[in-house]
Amino acid sequence: MYRGVDLKITFSDARIWRYIMSAAGKFVEMGILRIDDSGLVFKAMDPSRTSLIEFIIPREAFDEFEVDGEHLLPLNINDVSKVLKTAERDDRIGIEWSASTITFIFERRGVPRFFTLPLQRETLAEEIPELSIDYRNSYRIAGPVLYEAIDGLEGVGEVLRVEGDERVLKLRSVSDLGEAEIVLDLDGGTLEEALVEKPGFSVMYGMEYFSYMKQPIKLSDFVVLRADSDMPCHLELNYVHGAKVNYYIAPRVE
Repeated sequence: MYRGVDLKITFSDARIWRYIMSAAGKFVEMGILRIDDSGLVFKAMDPSRTSLIEFIIPREAFDEFEVDGEHLLPLNINDVSKVLKTAERDDRIGIEWSASTITFIFERRGVPRFFTLPLQRETLAEEIPELSIDYRNSYRIAGPVLYEAIDGLEGVGEVLRVEGDERVLKLRSVSDLGEAEIVLDLDGGTLEEALVEKPGFSVMYGMEYFSYMKQPIKLSDFVVLRADSDMPCHLELNYVHGAKVNYYIAPRVE
């Protein structure tokens, strides 16, 4: 499409990449981009092992997908997020790569902009585990609704307590000075769906890990929040064309 390279992919919405990589850059330094015949997966985990992010785009979601075999591309997330901040509204994003470099191409109105970075081949990124957790409680929430809830609570305290039952999900920000609470429920329409097998759960997380993901949450079509007592919180952010983010936050010890 651009310069005659053999390995390249293009996607219609650069904003998704911009916000997800910017969010990841707030808590991780390195990540791995894996591209194969099935699509693209980006994974990274923060050094404290408190949070893990997985960004998935299936092959069929790409406008162009010319890939042969599997490619593992180690990335410096801070460098990538700086490049992606130049993405503008309605930009398409393309990615080309070689053995030593990766090039991001933003295209709008037929005019491409190229940004090339070195691949961090000399840096061995930490192996990121595959998570398989059986959750018994899940809530579907519109992305902008969850964004507003986090935005309204994050300034109150450093701890977010998540509680819920069959029809209600409560988000409470707790500090030494007091607390604030936002209630999402099926009757009011702020919850789109609730599948709850274990009501009455209560679990705390670090508020900053929710704040990191505010913009990706706002841009998503909907979020599925899964939680249970003493278990990680799983936020599944769903986007157009089947793209999604799996984001896990370890519980906070009282």
